Amino acid sequence: LRISGEQFSDTEIGSGDFPGIARHLHQSRELGEPFDFLTWFEYAPSNSAAFEELVLRMRSAEEWKYVECEVDVRLVMRK
Repeated sequence: LRISGEQFSDTEIGSGDFPGIARHLHQSRELGEPFDFLTWFEYAPSNSAAFEELVLRMRSAEEWKYVECEVDVRLVMRK
């Protein structure tokens, strides 16, 4: 993601140090959704601590000051 020629660190954070976590990012503005972006993550229960670290890093990134609303929904797949 590039805005005004600057690399946003949240994209870098979400794609680098967390190989056990899959990130799906969609721009939803064009879909008529109330959010600009929709992101979801998938990970095994054994990667829960890594996911919490990822969320902490993203929330402390400079870009986070532009977040107006966050909805954190967590689902567990049962077999």
